[in-house]
Amino acid sequence: MEFFLFLLFLTFFCLVTAVIVYYVKILFFSKKTNYRREELTDIRGDVFRICLDVLESGGNLVYGAGTFLASALFVWLWSLLGSVLGEKGPGPFEHIFHMPIFFLALFFSFPFLKDAYRGERYLALAKPALSGLALGNLASGAVHYGLDRDLFFLFYLLLVFLQIPVLVFLWNREPIFGVSFEESKSTYSFEAEEDWGAPSSTDSAPNNGWDEDEKGPFTDEEDDFGLGEDPFRDDFK
Repeated sequence: MEFFLFLLFLTFFCLVTAVIVYYVKILFFSKKTNYRREELTDIRGDVFRICLDVLESGGNLVYGAGTFLASALFVWLWSLLGSVLGEKGPGPFEHIFHMPIFFLALFFSFPFLKDAYRGERYLALAKPALSGLALGNLASGAVHYGLDRDLFFLFYLLLVFLQIPVLVFLWNREPIFGVSFEESKSTYSFEAEEDWGAPSSTDSAPNNGWDEDEKGPFTDEEDDFGLGEDPFRDDFK
């Protein structure tokens, strides 16, 4: 029962975060000043592309999704230790084991890892790992708060406001405190390995094994989540 609720809340927070990311993108990070009604209401496809972009970080869906789920499950299992060591209801163990220590540790250590392992493709897994740790923490906290009231509401609210804004910048590919968690398209690419399923090409021009029309979502940042050109003429602005 708890595991089912955890997966349900994990999906819920993933979709909610994607919706927030989309609106923050078009309202704050986009250069547009006028929007069509469809751009503000019909967002299902863009929300799906945002979630898929997180899971296929580095160009490999299996590695990205596996890292995301493994990180989320690890945080959930870690939170269960608070229930084992503590008693029913809010207590010190519950709050200690729900603190986002692994999320914060990876977030603040990434600049040093980036300098030490620059160019390594496994650094691309930092995005799904951070996302899994954050959303897994929120999902497990929601389960424990909803079922047994093991957490104080203000403590859980603090977890939300601490981690969701970081994911908004991360999923929008914006620097956080001057640190960028994603490099260019050619860096950190898992699909550079031929034995990982990238289709072969006989063309002389290098294309990393993929056709131009098979690019993953958000590979072209100018697309702005599917936003078209400004529909209003200059004389209407």
